[in-house]
Amino acid sequence: MSKKEKVIGNGDERMPETLAQEQKRTKPELESIIATRASMDSEAKHVAYSFLEYCKSKKIVYKWSSTNRWNLRVNSKIIGYIGIGVRKHDDNSWNIILSLSELLQYEDFIQKENLEEIIYNHIHYCENCNKNACSRAAVILGKELHSLCGISLCFKNPNASALESIMKILDFRLAISHGTANRPILDPATQGLVCINNKLCVTNASDLDGKANKNISHLFDGKYNSYFYAGPYESFMSTGDNHSIILELDKPVELTMYSLVTGLRLDVPSKWTLYGSASKDEPWTQLDTQDKFPKPVTLYTENAFKVSTPKTYKYYRITFECTSFVLSQVHLYINSQ
Repeated sequence: MSKKEKVIGNGDERMPETLAQEQKRTKPELESIIATRASMDSEAKHVAYSFLEYCKSKKIVYKWSSTNRWNLRVNSKIIGYIGIGVRKHDDNSWNIILSLSELLQYEDFIQKENLEEIIYNHIHYCENCNKNACSRAAVILGKELHSLCGISLCFKNPNASALESIMKILDFRLAISHGTANRPILDPATQGLVCINNKLCVTNASDLDGKANKNISHLFDGKYNSYFYAGPYESFMSTGDNHSIILELDKPVELTMYSLVTGLRLDVPSKWTLYGSASKDEPWTQLDTQDKFPKPVTLYTENAFKVSTPKTYKYYRITFECTSFVLSQVHLYINSQ
């Protein structure tokens, strides 16, 4: 039986292997697909090969991920992908998609390099949003844009000039310093302080209803590769604009500082307030409030905040004001004894 045939039913019927099935089995190299792509002329192939050479020089890994799609990865993080006729086998297009979420925090660079028009002209709009299946908006360089699921740029059939813009954007993106799950960037403001958030000091973590789950405990497990997620799409859904987490400590302490550590995504809370209380039944006293997350937001990076009115409490509560966000850890700091 040919490798491109598949037996179905009782074995008497055969059907050809689909493109998706074939690529899932073979995981084709991108170079070989480009070389055999009749719909790409010599100029398009030259641009594509030039981009792959650039990726190799910058240690950007490209590997097959799904039908006619190869993810672009740096240190295991996906920063975009290459699509060759993604929608159907006879689609003549090829695309380079770049994640834009980190770059948008550096408006000075965008303005200096005259990238505003390039960004606006290549914003990647969601097809489902256009069909009213979902609807998201974002303010990008001062303009509110709609039909966005994730913020990315799409360069369709890029020529040599577009490739220069792509490489300029990636060069800056690669220069952005961020931590990893194994080596997070810690805030130097906490040097000399004692971090007390571990399973011995934080004896219980729950929401306002007293419910605890693995999602909440991830914030205090000391593992940066785990994370707390607030939003509507994962198993530990937490809907609404306010997300409160109550911490019970093994003994009363006076917090000097606390910190939020980002994780594998750049979705962060926009506002939050820290409270303290002697018991669950007593009123909460406001200790600190923040109305914005420090920029730039980078992966696996700690941002520490002083407790403006410190006092000794056994219970602490953080109320986040944001519909959806991700954090890997919350650190609690006291003065060294």
